[in-house]
Amino acid sequence: MSDQTTPPVTTLPVADARRTREEILRRLRAHRRRLGAALLTLLGGTAATLATPPVLGGIVDAVAEEAGRGRVLALGIALVAATAVGALLAYAGGRMLVALVQEVLAGLREDVFETAVHLPVNTLESSGSSDVVSRVTRDVEAVSEAASDVLPEVTHASFTIGLSLVGLAVLDLRLALAGLVCLPVHVYATRQFLRRSHRVYGDIRRLESARGQVVIEAVRGAESIRTYRTQGHHLDDLAERSVHAIERQRDGVKLRNRFTGLLNAAEFLGLAAVLVTGFALFGSGAVTLGAATAAALYFHRLFGPVGALLGSLDDIQRATVGLSRLVGITDLGGHHPVRPESETRGSGRPDIDVKGVSYAYDGTRPALREVSLRVPAGTSLALVGASGSGKSTLARLVAGIGTPDRGSVTVGSPDAPASRYLVTQEVHLFGGTLADNLRLARPDATDDRLRHALREAGADWALKLENGLDTVLGPGGTPLDDGSVQHLALTRVLLADPPVVVLDEATAESGPRTRALLQAALARVTAGRTSVVVAHRLEQARLADRVLVLRGGEVAEQGTHDELLAAGGAYAALWAAYDRAGRDGGGAPPVSP
Repeated sequence: MSDQTTPPVTTLPVADARRTREEILRRLRAHRRRLGAALLTLLGGTAATLATPPVLGGIVDAVAEEAGRGRVLALGIALVAATAVGALLAYAGGRMLVALVQEVLAGLREDVFETAVHLPVNTLESSGSSDVVSRVTRDVEAVSEAASDVLPEVTHASFTIGLSLVGLAVLDLRLALAGLVCLPVHVYATRQFLRRSHRVYGDIRRLESARGQVVIEAVRGAESIRTYRTQGHHLDDLAERSVHAIERQRDGVKLRNRFTGLLNAAEFLGLAAVLVTGFALFGSGAVTLGAATAAALYFHRLFGPVGALLGSLDDIQRATVGLSRLVGITDLGGHHPVRPESETRGSGRPDIDVKGVSYAYDGTRPALREVSLRVPAGTSLALVGASGSGKSTLARLVAGIGTPDRGSVTVGSPDAPASRYLVTQEVHLFGGTLADNLRLARPDATDDRLRHALREAGADWALKLENGLDTVLGPGGTPLDDGSVQHLALTRVLLADPPVVVLDEATAESGPRTRALLQAALARVTAGRTSVVVAHRLEQARLADRVLVLRGGEVAEQGTHDELLAAGGAYAALWAAYDRAGRDGGGAPPVSP
């Protein structure tokens, strides 16, 4: 089994507001002409729609002055035309804006994914799977919803507010000033909301991510949890994290409710002020009844846009948090450049040199103590030991996941480190066809190269699937058992053709039917390569060039299989038990007790 200890979880970086704004503006500038056309179309639609209050005011004056039907009919036609033109332009402008923003968001999403898959594995490992998953799912979803639903509405609302205030001022400046009585309440409500909401929504995302990480780790370690009967502890941990997330979500709801209440109060004050002022001005003969009516309609029309603009701050804040987390990922691309192909392949047969390596999780839980070993180029080393002895931790450090607290791990030369390929006991079947799953290791591989790799790995069975390389695997397609999925993982090693391969119990999920196939594939994968194998069964150790036995994070023994048997130590005792179990029937058990 793998070590029971897991690395501490740290969050990936989050871009600040200034950096996020710079990145979005940079991406929008590349489409400035389309953006300008969309905004002008929306502005035209808003202007046409806002012609309706003065037209309605004109109808009121025409009726009050007992004008002829012709004037009223003409004004009615103008009202219908303004409404139709405004609706048409608003629809067209909204469509143009959404298409543009979704295209920009698609580019950002692709850059996030491209950066994430090329980050050093230890960067992603240390942050926890849930953090990455939540960014490329929930954060992208929040931004996408804001781009599709909120952005056109906010843009239209902004234009409506601006043009309505201009219309009020044109009718009578005193009416416009009366409407501004609501402004202090709006400003106060908005400042209070913005001051707290960004922090609250950021906390919600982090807490949800932490809760998701607990679920992921529990699923991955389900077997160990059942073995050690720690279900209660994990459920309590999940419940505690869920409570924290729900409490913070409740804070967000309270914040939104308080904000909405203040907006409603501001609307009441503003409309009351405009109506009282209009009544007074009409009574003194300063404005006509139609003008006073138009002013009230102008202000009443502000209710929707102002409510939409300020109410959408809730969605905008969530989207802003999401954008900050996405830009935080893309910015990592500049700090961890991907090695060019020439550096990652063709490194020959490198040595592996581990000198005085110590490693502790959280700085307090020692996993390795002063471990030293050397794997000559082109040879194999098997790691043997009980669960928690440090096997998987050492294997992952050799694979480049994590950095030792003390000591060094050198693969190849310090100036030109060799690429390493890690295969773990965790099974991963990716959505798509059989060919898609294999080309993850070598995207440019031809179909013939894929077939050759499958035959070389002894996975000819995959070519006999219903549609061969085009067979869709996983949900909605052809299901595969865990052993078959691991067989494909070993085939990917042959396609990648790395000089160094690290296998962390890569055949652990094999059953009786696939055990022999996977063992043969394992032999093909390690042939001619420098390899480190965390032995799931001692048969794998016997076939290795050298064996290293770990106990409590320290090297207990190391040597060849025959040397260790002759020494009569811990390895010899393990082998005797292993061999005895095999003779008694039922097959030899795994190495770890």
